[in-house]
Amino acid sequence: MKKFSVFAVAIMLFSFILAPSFSSPKASLLSVELDPKLESLLADPLSNEEVELIITYKDMPLLSDIKLLKLLGFEVNPFSELPMVAVKGKIGLVNELLLTATNIVSIYANDDLEYFLRDSRALIGAEAVWNDLGYTGKGVTVAVIDSGIDATHPDLQYGEKVIQNVKFVVGDLFGNQPLYLENQLNTDTTSGHGTHVAGTIAGNGTSSDGLYKGVAPDAKLVGLGVGEAINILWSLEAFDYAIKNQEKYGIDIISNSWGSTGEYSPDHPINVASKKAYDAGMTVVFAAGNEGPDDNTLNPYSAAPWVISVAAGTKDKQLADFSSRGVVGDEYLHPDITAPGVDIVATRSSTGIVMNLLGTVTDVTYIDAVHLPYYTTSSGTSMAAPHISGVVALMKEANPSLNPDLALDLMVQTADPMSGYQLHEVGAGYVNAYEAVKAASSSK
Repeated sequence: MKKFSVFAVAIMLFSFILAPSFSSPKASLLSVELDPKLESLLADPLSNEEVELIITYKDMPLLSDIKLLKLLGFEVNPFSELPMVAVKGKIGLVNELLLTATNIVSIYANDDLEYFLRDSRALIGAEAVWNDLGYTGKGVTVAVIDSGIDATHPDLQYGEKVIQNVKFVVGDLFGNQPLYLENQLNTDTTSGHGTHVAGTIAGNGTSSDGLYKGVAPDAKLVGLGVGEAINILWSLEAFDYAIKNQEKYGIDIISNSWGSTGEYSPDHPINVASKKAYDAGMTVVFAAGNEGPDDNTLNPYSAAPWVISVAAGTKDKQLADFSSRGVVGDEYLHPDITAPGVDIVATRSSTGIVMNLLGTVTDVTYIDAVHLPYYTTSSGTSMAAPHISGVVALMKEANPSLNPDLALDLMVQTADPMSGYQLHEVGAGYVNAYEAVKAASSSK
């Protein structure tokens, strides 16, 4: 099990002295962690830029905190389950806030994120789990934060497989319009990324007579579609929705095939959100990133010690060159596990222009003409992460009391070693679904 208490202590909040022309707190009084991008904007005395920010509080913000933000001149959008508020306003308002508020942990600018694009079931032992152990993901629900899910696909039918399908980015975060639409048939309207991910997790293989089933074909899915142009704010809205509706839909796992680059901080809003989900008992899975082969390129959201970080492997159980690496000798900055992430066949969205074009060259190599309208091929840690989400679903069926720490521990203990690679590259090794599910069943 990863330990995060010691690691968190090692992450020191930084402070800085603003230009003398600003009436701002001295460094000795400033205990708020600031996004480096925000720090740069604040250092420019001529900047009057309007910004979107995420303010994270020590506890759930009070009505007085919201009133203060409005009084200062911010447009505000609080979250119902996360201890943070999204705000929009002129950059100079941040200085006034820092002088006034005393219970803020961090302030980060909204930023764009990226999806990590780059006959795997038998490779990891999933089919042996179905046939020999009898587990297929029944009774388990996985929330997929991604571009959306095309639930008109026969493998992902709405109401049967996809029990809720939510389309975010349909309103103004700081206006009075709704922020999302529920009960949508197709939320993956331009990308196709989320549909592919969903199929890898739990597609039932209807369109291929079972040939392209997902890892946990009887698990249920909740689609949280944040669109092709994913960013921090909409991802937080999706996390907030998953936490709020955990009991309603029985959400056990949150799968995330997206992220960013940069330094890890436990007080980054995405990491605060994933910790809240972990604390609520949900296993959170993140792609490790596609910035390899250099070291210290790990997706900072996958570095959080309460999530499962997934590297991408080839079908001959080597590490994919593009898969992000951690830091040599660091106890925490490394993937936890490696899963198939190269040339993965999964469900094709009927409206997934981006993914369908990317798969044009490789599809004909892996998919016959009969199945081509329903499936496409892609590579990346985006494709590796949903394999692990599916394996956790199988483990959860085998042991309904399985918690996130035990899921990670058993997966690490049963992984197949990858000779020639180090911990910071592949984690414990290549996932062995059969042994992991057996271990979960025995741990009841």
